[in-house]
Amino acid sequence: MVQNFTPPWKSVVDTGNKANLVKSTQVAAALGNKVDADGGQSIRQSIQSGAIDAASTLDGATVTDIVASSVRASVSSIAQFRALKTSPAAILLTSWDGTDLTRGAAGIFIRAATADTPDFGTIIVTAGGTTYRRVYQGGLNPQWFGAVGDGNSHRLSGFFPTLAEAQAVFPIAYSLDQEIDFVAIQTVCYSGKGINSPALHYIMCNDAVALDDNPMIWISGTSFGTFTNSTLDFSALKAVTTVVEHIDDPTFQTANASGAFVNANIYSPAQCTDVVFQQGKAVYTDPPNATQITGSVSNGVLTVTAMTGLPALKVGDRLYDSQFKLGTDTTITGLGTGTGTVGTYTISNTTAAIAASDNNNMSTATGHWNQFGQKLTLPKGAYVFEIEYSCTLGGSYAMLNGQPGSLGMGVNGSSPGAGPSPWIMQGPSRIISNLSDVPVTGSMSVPLYVPEDSSSFVVVSISGYLNVEFTKFSVTKLNRNSAILSTRDGATLHYPLPVITEGFTLVGPGTDSGVTGVWYNSYENTDGTIQNFGTGSVENFQIGMNFGSGAYLSEYWDFGVGACGLCFQFLPGSINAGENFRFYGGGFGNSGCIISNPGGAEFTFYDSSLDYSDQCIANNAGRIEVHGCHMEMNGPKSVDKPLYHCTGSGAIVCFGGMFLGAGDSKKYGGPPVFLEHNLSTMIFHDTQIYNLTGPDGVALRGPGQLKIRSSLNTGNSNIGSCNNFTSDPLGLAGFFIPQSKSALPLNGGVGLIGGLYSDAVAGIDQWTSEGASAALSTDYVFNGYPASLKVQTQGQGRNDRIVICIPIEKYQTGNIGLKVLFPYDLSTGAVSSNTTMPTDDADRVTLYFRTFFVQITGSDQFGRPTFGAANLFCGEDDVHVPKAGYASWMSHGTAPGYLGLPGTPDPLATDTTGAGAPAFATHIALLLDTESLPACTFHIGAVIPNLY
Repeated sequence: MVQNFTPPWKSVVDTGNKANLVKSTQVAAALGNKVDADGGQSIRQSIQSGAIDAASTLDGATVTDIVASSVRASVSSIAQFRALKTSPAAILLTSWDGTDLTRGAAGIFIRAATADTPDFGTIIVTAGGTTYRRVYQGGLNPQWFGAVGDGNSHRLSGFFPTLAEAQAVFPIAYSLDQEIDFVAIQTVCYSGKGINSPALHYIMCNDAVALDDNPMIWISGTSFGTFTNSTLDFSALKAVTTVVEHIDDPTFQTANASGAFVNANIYSPAQCTDVVFQQGKAVYTDPPNATQITGSVSNGVLTVTAMTGLPALKVGDRLYDSQFKLGTDTTITGLGTGTGTVGTYTISNTTAAIAASDNNNMSTATGHWNQFGQKLTLPKGAYVFEIEYSCTLGGSYAMLNGQPGSLGMGVNGSSPGAGPSPWIMQGPSRIISNLSDVPVTGSMSVPLYVPEDSSSFVVVSISGYLNVEFTKFSVTKLNRNSAILSTRDGATLHYPLPVITEGFTLVGPGTDSGVTGVWYNSYENTDGTIQNFGTGSVENFQIGMNFGSGAYLSEYWDFGVGACGLCFQFLPGSINAGENFRFYGGGFGNSGCIISNPGGAEFTFYDSSLDYSDQCIANNAGRIEVHGCHMEMNGPKSVDKPLYHCTGSGAIVCFGGMFLGAGDSKKYGGPPVFLEHNLSTMIFHDTQIYNLTGPDGVALRGPGQLKIRSSLNTGNSNIGSCNNFTSDPLGLAGFFIPQSKSALPLNGGVGLIGGLYSDAVAGIDQWTSEGASAALSTDYVFNGYPASLKVQTQGQGRNDRIVICIPIEKYQTGNIGLKVLFPYDLSTGAVSSNTTMPTDDADRVTLYFRTFFVQITGSDQFGRPTFGAANLFCGEDDVHVPKAGYASWMSHGTAPGYLGLPGTPDPLATDTTGAGAPAFATHIALLLDTESLPACTFHIGAVIPNLY
């Protein structure tokens, strides 16, 4: 390159030195080869001599070729370009279709040395067989492929006379009514070369194709780059509601007259009980017997060496075995040495032989299990598999069948329960493990992907102590109803390279349109490059972004979602999905709800705004963290639309930032926080809080824990009661306020971890045995609370233990208050008017009140907590009850004490000095032992924990 320079001469005007005044010929000589300069840049030059490195390239074109392009051909459209039969070194394209409308496609193409496949934007192959490549750097501009981007509709029919001609250029095209902006951008997104668009307004859809359910596909790692603040306008898009059913008789109206539904045939009767098809339903009936027999059969004699379950064996019982050696008609015909359990019995089958070593399981009932389904042949594509059902407790529940009831959905290749299938189904199953869960009517729906035209069985499975009636068994074409389908390609080549798509505003058809802006879901490949967005927004959709299978670890920088019915959604049933979605900056709000997270994903927001929506977070079963975020919104419109809502073990954790509940809290529809389960939590750390309260001064509804730590109350008293981590870990459940959707309800209400454990009698459910019960009651209430816990004991020396478990954090202990009432005379059962507390032990009995540090690991078949091996007694403060009863509520308190020695190697010991509880403890268990009480009724009015 020729350098800019100025000779070292000076002007007398500047120096005042007349010696610098020279003749013009001298000046001309001195400036002889000076280059004109403008701001230091040379202009109006031509290269007259010098060596050029012919090996130098610009995006694959050599410098020699570029120089040769100074003598070039010019064409006015792609069509004219393709028709060329000559082969000039370079060609100037001035428009994509020959009009001013597509002059954005203009550029220089250089003749290539090797052949290539045309893409009609950067690679053109002429009629003469010559390949030309566009000269460019960076990503691809959609205008090079015909996009207009002027905010007006431009259908393919304006560019191509026939669909075949359009498909010759755009193989992805399926209709001349499609927008050229859409097919051009889709072509660029499939290229893998990145997007580099100027700021334009692209029309992506029109009324003619609004119902075609043809979203734009963005493949993570392939579709990336910048749209430079362009608008992708899907405002004409409409939701498809047409249902295409593939199941024969999906609602059983013909009672399976065609025989298309089949039961599993790979199991013996001892393992499986068939579904019976009736008009309008398929019925599975749980066999009442749960007897499992270990032994042998020979010459018509059954020898029982071990037996579990109920009932006892008797004459007339049918016998089944897992190896199908007894058939279906074998019965017990007589007693030998056995009288119901171990021993010998005569049976009707005199030829069957079962050795003790056969590991052949025998039973008096068909199995507590079923699989049934229907074989389908489907073309490649996406579908929805859905069932509707109602459940009641089966007969084996009372016979101590300990297997929890469950319903599941799946696919098999050969028959129900047999053979792998190439089809991809993403969940789910439902466990129904507590009496309080049934009877229940519900549905399950799951995406189903068929990778190639093929056949398989779609299957439902039932197990455990359930009777089930199925009223729907359906497989329909999936209506994706989204503007963008962002999917994974499964490639590890660029995983986890953080490629970003940025600079776009996605505009939808409305908040009640039934359309999603971005659906992040992968059917075939749930791995591959991670999706990341930057500097853009999604606006005016019913759902802004819907996360599904393969969606995880995405990052969003200065990206916003708003003016939607729901900004973000993560549903259950997704696979390889839900790990931390991270948002840096950006604004989210002005919507019906910002986040709905029933699938339990992790969301983290940094320095973002989550503002002015009817709900901020709903159905949260996962973990959502907000760091330094601004959360400002009006109070709840109604009690069923809290601003923050967690289910199960869902948690919302706020670090710094601020919360502002706008408006008059007296006019709020209910408390702003609903923590539906006692494991649900919301925690504020160092957060500025204003107006976190409800119309009655209560911030929290539900049995979960709302904790406020080192946070700033902005000079007002508007932080509601029962919300501080030192006051009520039971979240009003300890006051027995009904919570209708608690995962472990108390007979129609209170969400508490706990239950009734009775000696020597059969359990029925979490809070009921054959002789005792605990249930909500309004007969007597403490301090005006909605209900109390009414306990009925059976006496007779039997111990009915009421257990209530208070969740604690690591090392926590505290003070626990208990309010109890014995309103009846313990001898006569008459209503007591006694107000005197006796001092003589002969006039009183003891309700033992003991506490333990425990670790809860799950629940038993009745819904009661199961405890880990580690537990530690931490105190006893008994309640002395007058035998004459007592007409007033009695207050009792206890302070559980950690009895171990911190720092010792004892596994029960804490690993920090001065701890209040051992490290293993997840709860403090309150045990109310009634072993010294006669049969009586008493009430627990409140359990009030104060932890620290």
